[in-house]
Amino acid sequence: MAKAKLKNITPVVLTLSLLSAPSLVSAEKTKALTKQEKREILNKKLDFLREQVRKSKDFEKALKATTEKYKSLKVVDSDPEPLKSKNEISALSSYNEPGWLDLTDRVVYDDEIEEYVFVGYWEWDEDEGFVGDQPYDLIGVFTDSTSIMPIDPDGVVLQGWNGLGDEEAFFDTGTDKKSGKVALAKRANSGGAAFWINDRYVTNGMITAILDGVSTSSKYRAYIQYDHSWTDTSITGIGGSVSGGAGGFNISWQSKVEYFPSLYSNGDYFRD
Repeated sequence: MAKAKLKNITPVVLTLSLLSAPSLVSAEKTKALTKQEKREILNKKLDFLREQVRKSKDFEKALKATTEKYKSLKVVDSDPEPLKSKNEISALSSYNEPGWLDLTDRVVYDDEIEEYVFVGYWEWDEDEGFVGDQPYDLIGVFTDSTSIMPIDPDGVVLQGWNGLGDEEAFFDTGTDKKSGKVALAKRANSGGAAFWINDRYVTNGMITAILDGVSTSSKYRAYIQYDHSWTDTSITGIGGSVSGGAGGFNISWQSKVEYFPSLYSNGDYFRD
């Protein structure tokens, strides 16, 4: 991604030069494809995007390369201004640290199969190092509204890498395929999905979430949520339980776990 550090832990805002409306394919073309066939087409493109991110660690560059290769993919136009919400208020009041984590997100439309997908990216600052080992951090994707902008429970994929670009974590809610240092924190539903990851190894990664609907109002967006935790006690593994989904995830941490309050991406939606 185009580096924009969260120096004051405010949501990331990046200027977009994008299309204001995606084109549509004919009804005959989409009817000829099954849902499974559509997903296979989309996953091939998203796999290419993930590989570009893995190699470059530059989300914006990777997204550009993907849309140039697959002309059917369009990054939809959204509000370049951050949402003045509880998310931003929470972030501003909770942190007074230098930039140590980047979060950014986009909504992409595939006019070959008429699907919208939320794409989120996170990356630790390599110069910051890591605080502790266990328990795991939480990374999740969620929506403000399950009726207006629902997430497909079978369409969420997480992939995380270490600083060398090696895959350290993978989870696909559609197939339940899992590998590496990741565990499901909150089972996927129309409100979102959350995962536990070990940030000692997983230093950057992506979450993609297929959307069953799309909001045209800035009041309803999809987001990334990140919660960082650590401990010097004998606790090992996961150090909390997770509830919620739509509107964000709530964590009940174990008593001796230290943690920062939740950090959120700016959130994205489709502006018609």
